[in-house]
Amino acid sequence: MQTSLIIVGQSLSLNKPFLEYIFLHIQKYINSFDATYYFDNNDKNILLNLEKIINESEQIIIVSSKNSFNTISKILCTLSQDSLELKAETLIPSKSPLFSKDSYKLLVEEKPIYAICALETQILPPLHVEMISPCDTFFIVGLDEDSTKILLEPLAATYDVKLVTTKIVEGFSKVKAIASKYGDIESFIHASMALFPDKIIKNDNIMEHIVSSLKQNNKTLSTAESCTGGLIASLITSVSGSSEVFHGGVVSYSNDIKRSWLGVSKETLQNYGAVSELCLREMMEGVLNASNSDFAVATSGIAGPSGGSVEKPVGTVFVGARDTKGEVLVERVLLQGDRNYIQHQSCYHALRLLLLVGKEYFFKK
Repeated sequence: MQTSLIIVGQSLSLNKPFLEYIFLHIQKYINSFDATYYFDNNDKNILLNLEKIINESEQIIIVSSKNSFNTISKILCTLSQDSLELKAETLIPSKSPLFSKDSYKLLVEEKPIYAICALETQILPPLHVEMISPCDTFFIVGLDEDSTKILLEPLAATYDVKLVTTKIVEGFSKVKAIASKYGDIESFIHASMALFPDKIIKNDNIMEHIVSSLKQNNKTLSTAESCTGGLIASLITSVSGSSEVFHGGVVSYSNDIKRSWLGVSKETLQNYGAVSELCLREMMEGVLNASNSDFAVATSGIAGPSGGSVEKPVGTVFVGARDTKGEVLVERVLLQGDRNYIQHQSCYHALRLLLLVGKEYFFKK
C-alpha cells in the first residue's frame, strides 16, 4: 500500500528530537511510509499539492503543527465537500468516521487520511488506523546483504512474500517481509528461523531484543566507549526496563581516563595507541572488573572529520564485545560517512559482536 506522510509546519521540521518522536509514533500504527513531504504553514500551493499527493497515494498521514491544523482540516473539507464541526474539543470534518481530541480519520475519494495535531513537548494523539499493513520485520546477523537475498528470496517466493532488505552495517541487515494477497508471513519467518536459527532475530527493535534477552537470562551489560561518546549506552537505556540489565558505561574519551578509570596500560597507549585492538581489549576488561557485568562492549576510533592519519584514516574504528567466560571478539572496521553516521555505524558493529559473543542468549534455539 502506497503510504505518504505529510509534515505541515516549519516548527515541526526544525525540531529534530520532536520529529524523531513523530516518526516513531507513526510507526506504531503504520510499519513504514513510502514518501515524506514537508510543507510550510504559509505555502500558497498546499491545496493543489495535497490533492496531487492524495491522487498518487493509497493512504495519507498528515501531521500538522497547532498553527496549521485548522487550515489543513479546512482544505480536507474542500477536497471532500465537507464542513468543519466541533467534536472532541477539536474542529474536524463532520464526515470523519473516527476521531478524538486532535486526531481524526477522513475518507477522500475513498482513500483513508489520518490527521493529527502535533504540539511540541506534549504527548502525540493516537492515529485512528484500523489495520496495520500485512508485513513484518526481522534482523539477520552474520550474513552479508547479497547472501541474505540469495538464500531467503527463494523461500519468500514459496510463501508469496516480498522482501526489502537494508544493510545496517556489514553483516547486520534488517529485512521487511511484505505479504501479497495470499502471502503467509508467519510461516515464512518460521521457516527462515528454522533454516538460520543462529542468524535471525524476530524483533523490529534490536535494542528491545537485547534488553529482553539479557533480562530473560539474568545477564547484565556494561559499555566502555571512546569515539561513540556514550551512544551505545544511550541506545540501550532508551528501552524501558533496561535498568535491570544495564549496569553502566564509561565514556573514556581521553587517554588519562582510559588509564585511570579502565586500567588501560601506559605501555599499550604509548606503543599501540588508543585506536588499537589491545587498547580495546583492556577497555573491556577494565569495565567488566569495575561493573561485575556479564558482558561488555567497547569502541575506540576516529570518527572525523579530523584526526586521521595514513596508518589510521578517518573512519578507522576498533569495536569489540566479550563475556566473563573469556569469549572475545574484536574487529577493526573502516567506515565512511560524516561524524554522526560513523559513530552510529560503530555502535551497531559493536552490538553485532555482542549478539555473536552471546548467541546462546540472543538467538532462539
